[in-house]
Amino acid sequence: MLHTIIRLFLVLIILWILQAFFLNLYTNHGQKLSLQKYVGVTLANAKKHAEPRGYEIVVSDSLYVKGKPGGIIISQIPVPGSQVKRGRKIYVTLTKFHAESFQSDLLPVLYGKKYEFKRTELFNLFELYSKIKAVKFDPGPENHILEVYYRDQLLLNGNERRSDITISKGDTLQFVISTKAGGEVPIPDLMCQTLAAAKFLLSSSKLELGSILEEGEITDPETAYIIKQIPEAQEGQTIELGSSFKITIVQLKPEHCN
Repeated sequence: MLHTIIRLFLVLIILWILQAFFLNLYTNHGQKLSLQKYVGVTLANAKKHAEPRGYEIVVSDSLYVKGKPGGIIISQIPVPGSQVKRGRKIYVTLTKFHAESFQSDLLPVLYGKKYEFKRTELFNLFELYSKIKAVKFDPGPENHILEVYYRDQLLLNGNERRSDITISKGDTLQFVISTKAGGEVPIPDLMCQTLAAAKFLLSSSKLELGSILEEGEITDPETAYIIKQIPEAQEGQTIELGSSFKITIVQLKPEHCN
């Protein structure tokens, strides 16, 4: 009799364990979870975190970023915080360990072409960044390319084009572009502007955004506010087209900006 009671008790315990297991399996099946942020994390560490949660990390692209080590995730789809199910594929872009290189004769035709169009083309083809080095008066159309430099070496102008210079992908080309007006504009006042608004203002004025210093925690740079700019805006003061600005941002709008 005692053995029968013990066996019955063990059977009940096993049934209870099985019921709890399958109930938990049913409850979690199809459940959506908030996706972790993998940007800034190495691929190996991202996989260690993702695989136990049923996610699959898929490398969709990679590019060389100057100053960043290789194997670091710089973008992910879906974005962090998205509600996703187990088994979801997470597509990421990584930094490359070494920059690929190519000869300058592979560059597309640049002289006399519109700067904005060629800037996009160069990044898409070679992951090259573009920066305005100077602006010169030219009777032709505005914002067209007159000269191109790489690491202070002349690549091309209206008279010559170098084909023997090795260029690293992810690096920067410097441009001299045309203007029909003078080469200077008033210094814009960026104070209390959001970073997104300042970018638009600088672009409209043919100016460049240089280094960005962050004060405090920045959760969304595009909506952060500018509290300092170099050079400062002064009435009557001008600056050369293509010049670069250094700014400091904070996330919350300062009281003096109201």
